[in-house]
Amino acid sequence: MKTLKRLLVLFISIACFSGFAKETNVEINGVIKNGEGRTIYLQTFKNDKSVLIDSATIKKNGKFSFNLSVLEKNFFSLSISGKEKNEIALLILDNKDNTVINFNSNVQDFGTIYNVQGSHECDVIEDYVKIITNYQKKRNVETNKYQDPTSKLNKDSIKTIIDGIDNNFKSIRNKFIVKNQYTLAVIITASSLNPQQDFSLYKTIRDGLLKSAPESEYQIAFSKQVDQIEKQLEAQQKQQQEQQELKNLTAIGNSAPELNFNNPEGKLITLKSLRGKYVLIDFWASWCKPCRMENPNVVKLYNKYKDLGFTVFSVSLDNNVERWVNAIRQDNLSWPNHVSDLKQWRTEATKIYGFRGIPYTVLIDKEGKIIAKNLRGPSLEAKLKELFGS
Repeated sequence: MKTLKRLLVLFISIACFSGFAKETNVEINGVIKNGEGRTIYLQTFKNDKSVLIDSATIKKNGKFSFNLSVLEKNFFSLSISGKEKNEIALLILDNKDNTVINFNSNVQDFGTIYNVQGSHECDVIEDYVKIITNYQKKRNVETNKYQDPTSKLNKDSIKTIIDGIDNNFKSIRNKFIVKNQYTLAVIITASSLNPQQDFSLYKTIRDGLLKSAPESEYQIAFSKQVDQIEKQLEAQQKQQQEQQELKNLTAIGNSAPELNFNNPEGKLITLKSLRGKYVLIDFWASWCKPCRMENPNVVKLYNKYKDLGFTVFSVSLDNNVERWVNAIRQDNLSWPNHVSDLKQWRTEATKIYGFRGIPYTVLIDKEGKIIAKNLRGPSLEAKLKELFGS
């Protein structure tokens, strides 16, 4: 689980503001219970780093105050000495309306439980901090149970509870985004989103920022990120579509796509030329250990069924003729149909048949139709026994 600071800061540190807007003096007044003598720091974010603006010593009654000039609406944070670096309270200060901010918290819960008055944007942040803090606490309790080696509780039941907590958080978060889409603060929710599963919410945030903060560098940076995600998703969708088309092309019952490569002597051999026989298209390579381990089984079955109308069409993913030929000789691959374009994984065979690993086999009937795929060992032997009856 990402830390609270990372969830809050990841998307607010992507840009800094510039321009000639009117500066406004903003006053931050606050009380940190049990904070006497500690130092409180006021920071902003630039270039993915926290930048210190001011610091103050918390007084005996827990009070502190800051005065600063704000050029444009921006993110700021409060942190106190003696606490972990990720324990911050996030604020949004504006140069338009929130000239006085009141902040209240305590040392123990600083960064997770606090109250801010005087800014709607700060209210939105405060609400989300409560949501995610509550979620993390509930999830951590169940995760600790799940990971406890001494626990006798049913892990499947605990996993179901954790899934329920996750789903409930996502439901609350999604409604929160829709409700607050026209605030700058909503951007802090984005780092809990999954680009593939939640892309519509990325667009909701972007569209809200385009209306509420069209000139903001945050909006510009976030919109660019959404555009990048969209391009990535389109590329993935295109790849999945191509893979599905390949899968359909080599589906059981379809005619096997044509393969025509040279043998070691440079003679062209086509798959179509083997019509009238049952053919095992065997994708392999001399450098592939699992392929070499499977070869004795293929040799045994070839010798057993070659006189009954069975042959092998070996397509090598080698890039060295000598090594390829030596492997054929060493493994006694006595059938005559050995071909390769010597392009290793760049071979046209992978594009045509869509496989991602070898050994990989496709068994076709006498008419060239695919009847089985990825058979080897006992499964290949059983299928040939079924076809030839012995």
